Amino acid sequence: MAALATRERAVAERPQAGRGAARLFEPGGVTLEDSILAVWADLVAEGRADCPVCGGSISADGGCPGCGSELR
Repeated sequence: MAALATRERAVAERPQAGRGAARLFEPGGVTLEDSILAVWADLVAEGRADCPVCGGSISADGGCPGCGSELR
């Protein structure tokens, strides 16, 4: 899983206030929420899961030793 930061959208690209803001996309695959909830479920059930940041092993009590990520 990866994330990408981009520049702020130009004023002309922003939804207009007062006009129903249309969704920019309809998720067709696995969302970030889906991924995190799956990791959380594995942590609760097994005490460990694949780290959503680096792919290492994240544990319920110590986080990920590879990248330092934690789910709380």
